[in-house]
Amino acid sequence: MRAFWWLLSAFFLVRLVYINLLTVLPQEAYYWNYAKHLALSYFDHPPMAAWTIALFTAIGGDAPFFVRLGTVICATATLLVLFTTTRVLFGSDRLGLAVVVMSMCTLFIPLSATVFTPDPPLLLFWSLILLAMAKLLRTGHAKWWYVAGAALGLAMLSKYSAVLILPGILAWLVLSDERRRWLFSPHPYLAVMVGLAVFSPVIIWNAQHEWASFAFQSSRRFDAMNAFRPRYFFLLLASQAGLLTPYILLATLMGWGWAGIHWWRTRDDRFALLFWLAFPVYALFTATSFRYMVKMNWMLPAYVSSLIAAAAWLTFSTGRVVALFRKLVKPGLALGLLLVLAAHIFPLAPFVPLGRHDTLNGWPELTRKALAMKAEMGQGAFVFSDDYKISSEIAYNSQNHEAACSEEILGGHGLQYRFWTHPDTLVGRDAVFVTINRNREAITARLKSHFVDVRPEPPLEIVYGGKTFRTFYLYRCNRYHGAGESSAAN
Repeated sequence: MRAFWWLLSAFFLVRLVYINLLTVLPQEAYYWNYAKHLALSYFDHPPMAAWTIALFTAIGGDAPFFVRLGTVICATATLLVLFTTTRVLFGSDRLGLAVVVMSMCTLFIPLSATVFTPDPPLLLFWSLILLAMAKLLRTGHAKWWYVAGAALGLAMLSKYSAVLILPGILAWLVLSDERRRWLFSPHPYLAVMVGLAVFSPVIIWNAQHEWASFAFQSSRRFDAMNAFRPRYFFLLLASQAGLLTPYILLATLMGWGWAGIHWWRTRDDRFALLFWLAFPVYALFTATSFRYMVKMNWMLPAYVSSLIAAAAWLTFSTGRVVALFRKLVKPGLALGLLLVLAAHIFPLAPFVPLGRHDTLNGWPELTRKALAMKAEMGQGAFVFSDDYKISSEIAYNSQNHEAACSEEILGGHGLQYRFWTHPDTLVGRDAVFVTINRNREAITARLKSHFVDVRPEPPLEIVYGGKTFRTFYLYRCNRYHGAGESSAAN
């Protein structure tokens, strides 16, 4: 137990130092913009990330440390919950410590304690639901249903995919002679009502905005799954191997599968819990990956219970395969730790030019250039981009956090910027446009359908050590005439 607290404390303190060393990344800058426009919810995500960033930046300001402080707290608390859940299920501090060590040797837990996205709070509240179900299994006390219900609401305030835990819990209940009795009591249903009450700000926001967020995350995504693309499945496997590291991914999947088989043979509900709470996530996103590019972080909730299953498999199972994995524990975890260290060192200094895929470099230089051009264009000028991430970085890096606009200016969607910007109020004004699209002819033609005059500037190259890391393209745009295409300018 003492070793766990020393390890957890060291993890927490190291994260507090590290988060202050990195510039705020584009996706974080976007959620920081959320926090500057506090609302019940937002177009592409529920509000937990925004609310958390707003809380800590209100306390300490907009430095990277306070933008990210919430993610360190969430990730550290998740490790504590994983340790506690393992103890509740198996009564072993040693097994709990093994789960925590495995988690720390993946990339996804350290990254969750570095970059603020909706995933860190999702993982925390998902793990709290798992803990509540483990407590319910151990004690039989109905109060744990209500703990799980509140955690479900908080998880759904973090990310919509939290709803996938419900079919997992239902399967766990239905397939157990002992647990099935809960379905004939009011407690699970009242717990869901508690979750919906906690989640109600998102429902209210959607009702006020024509159900825009629910539509974006459901029907519009399904519309994109109209072709069979098996290569996306292999890309998913590769991304998960990178995120968990190869050994831990294999051990996690083997442990999860073993938990399901062991439950079927023994009817031990502990292993059923670990198996079924991960099953809907694995099933949905694996099936989706044959038609749609599944992002590497979408699978993360499944690993909460699967890591515990992996530690149990390595500890309790027998056979040649598990014996081989036991022999490879030290080199497997060492490789994971090495990859974690490399992932932390790489962002601290520019080594390799990534071009269009670079999310680390050039934001201060771009912001200075864009705002200098804006100042030259006179009062009323504004800055916008065809990429919401560029707009967010300019807003974050400007001295007074000046608002920038996104693709809604050109009649595109602009995601959440669509709800912050009213293009009609900008008609007649000049603007600075920023993009990473190097097709000057196509960009100029598009801009000219919305502005009277468009003049490209020389490219802004971000150069370190004689290497060009990325290039931005800026345009001076005069007399905006609205988001809809018009021939009035010609």
